[in-house]
Amino acid sequence: MEEHKLKFKDNTEEILYFDPIPHKYYWNEENIVSATGITSILTNASIIGNWTAKMCAEEFKKIVEAGKSYDEIQLIEMYDKIKKSANSNMNQAGHVGSQVHEMIENYIHKGTVPEIHNDLIKKSFNKFKEWYDNQKGLELVFTETKVLSRIHKYTGTLDALFKKDNEYIIYDWKTSSGIRDSYYVQLYLYVMALEEQLDIKINKGVIVNCTKQGKLNIAEFPVNIEMQDVAISCLKLHRFLNNKKEK
Repeated sequence: MEEHKLKFKDNTEEILYFDPIPHKYYWNEENIVSATGITSILTNASIIGNWTAKMCAEEFKKIVEAGKSYDEIQLIEMYDKIKKSANSNMNQAGHVGSQVHEMIENYIHKGTVPEIHNDLIKKSFNKFKEWYDNQKGLELVFTETKVLSRIHKYTGTLDALFKKDNEYIIYDWKTSSGIRDSYYVQLYLYVMALEEQLDIKINKGVIVNCTKQGKLNIAEFPVNIEMQDVAISCLKLHRFLNNKKEK
């Protein structure tokens, strides 16, 4: 269990605990929801269903051979592989994302370029490096930082905060196949928590999406009060849905 001491602008301090294996946060001895947990409700169910069906179909094509017969045990084993294919691909995507985030962290702080053997990791990291090397005037504030909203009772880990021309800009690194609506709300939640902690004003957000296929998608947007309303509405909906489940 990791212990993180978070300082607030009123000179007080909070202790946030993070358990990496189940990826859970604890504050005041209670499990507290993360920004990614809150925004998960924005993921369209049909997208998940279609992706799951695609993963199962691709696994079927991979292991089933035309004109070949299979015994009972082989059929059971094939069934298990097809059934678990979506979770296996999701776990692989998570491992790739974690590795790329760690490499990005090291590159920003140390300029370290690792030797990469996995093709998906290589394409994603190299695309980030290509983008980052072309950035001018960025002043690093911090990376991989835990944030906590005592007002709204949520937490999370933001990827990076930079300054440019005396303006604070929050960044998020993504390795998914594209930029989702939930990513914007996730950044809004980080902004709200960070401004609650520190005496700063964040005016801009940037999502840097370096896909595992080697494509780059960038979303730059201003941070304003309307976005805060969207984030709070998402938080309220998340709590409503979870309260229903508990009942």
